[in-house]
Amino acid sequence: MAELALTLTVDTRTPVPDRLTASRLESLLSFVLRANGAAGAWVLAFRFTTDAEIQRLHYQFMGLDSPTDIMTFPYAGPGDAPYGMPENERAGGDIVISVERATAQAGDAGWSELDELLFLSIHGTLHLLGWDDQNPRSREAMLRRQENLLGEWKAASVTP
Repeated sequence: MAELALTLTVDTRTPVPDRLTASRLESLLSFVLRANGAAGAWVLAFRFTTDAEIQRLHYQFMGLDSPTDIMTFPYAGPGDAPYGMPENERAGGDIVISVERATAQAGDAGWSELDELLFLSIHGTLHLLGWDDQNPRSREAMLRRQENLLGEWKAASVTP
């Protein structure tokens, strides 16, 4: 099996916690990918944005005129392969997260805004790995996996 090679880009359209750095995010996502058996070249492009922008995307791509916390766009075909990579050498996608939604949800979850943003980052990455949350049972399994991965990464990380 090929070694994991992650290319990560981060586009911040709205303020995020100072501790949400590209290197911290790369550490987390590499951990998540490896923990789920991913290998080879992966490209992840994250955008941290506002409710207004994610609402526009939610309507454009899903026909739902409301903000949401996260949207995941997998690279699905040859035209989607980033950076001119051959189709069989790329995996990944674009992940858009509303910082406003994350801030509100952090309070409900009883943890920091940073933890909620990391939790959502794991969620989007799991979707790219094939996880599904379309019914209550699969959603519960996915949320449990996210919590476990975040906890394991924090325990293993020098600077959570």
